[in-house]
Amino acid sequence: MTPLVRVEGLTRHFMVGGGPFKTGQAVLRAVDDVSFTVAPGETLGLVGESGCGKTTVGRMLLRLIEPTRGKIEFEGADLMQLSPEAMRERRRHMQIVFQDPYGALNPRMKVEDIIKEPIEIHGTLGANDARRRVSELLAKVGLAPEHGRRYPHEFSGGQRQRIGIARALALSPRFIVCDEPVSALDVSIQAQIVNLLQDLQDELGLAYLFIAHDLGVVKHISDRVAVMYLGKIVEIADKRALYSRPLHPYTQALIAAVPEAKPRAQRRKAAITGEIPSALNPPRGCRFHTRCPHVMPACREVEPVAAEMGTNHFVACHIYPASGAATPAA
Repeated sequence: MTPLVRVEGLTRHFMVGGGPFKTGQAVLRAVDDVSFTVAPGETLGLVGESGCGKTTVGRMLLRLIEPTRGKIEFEGADLMQLSPEAMRERRRHMQIVFQDPYGALNPRMKVEDIIKEPIEIHGTLGANDARRRVSELLAKVGLAPEHGRRYPHEFSGGQRQRIGIARALALSPRFIVCDEPVSALDVSIQAQIVNLLQDLQDELGLAYLFIAHDLGVVKHISDRVAVMYLGKIVEIADKRALYSRPLHPYTQALIAAVPEAKPRAQRRKAAITGEIPSALNPPRGCRFHTRCPHVMPACREVEPVAAEMGTNHFVACHIYPASGAATPAA
């Protein structure tokens, strides 16, 4: 199947420090050489600790943040080569749901105007059709038409996120970046929003990049999962393979940290120690080697290259040979 989204070598470095005269600036390596694909109708989960670069990746896909280098293809078109006018047209089909349902909505606008704004900007419908479209979208996300006449402060966090989803759907996109859309919500509301996203995906054939740090939520909604550490993807696989047989020590540690439904159940812990290194000065070689329980001399000097260790299961780790069966260190 031809990918809907293809990312190759995506990189974003930020210049920080230096004051007004730009002296003594340092390079923050937020995202370094990230590659993946998203198929039509698929959900790719992107997980990792806070600060690993997940949100930066999501925003670069829509060019809300411009990449330092790399290639982003959407439906075969290289987004980095598009003019501003062509990119504006392409954004109709690529939308985003932001993490903070409180900060993502303009408090001075009524809900109907918030949802209608992208329709008016792109001029896809007349005034009467736009109003009908707003009512349809509110119903689709579980709200009533009269909610459109209220302001964002009159809604709960879960309801605000539903409004954000309705706004993302206004132009009938094919791909949506979900940037931690449930992390600011209560657990019971999280389940409702995740189920809503899945229902919309089934109904509309949407593809998602679902960014999160909660592996339980990611397991529920994703088809494949990419694990990110300090600006790099260290493992990517089908969710069943990743959760049943994680290969990278960092993935093993993340999954081991997920709380069990049965607290007394015995489970081997994949312990990691130490603090996450700074993206201003990432470690040489494998970026995880400073915290890895299986660190080897090569890890400190040579950056690992992703190798396929099973059907569409890729891992970047010196524990595993470039070919043949995976044999983790004892």
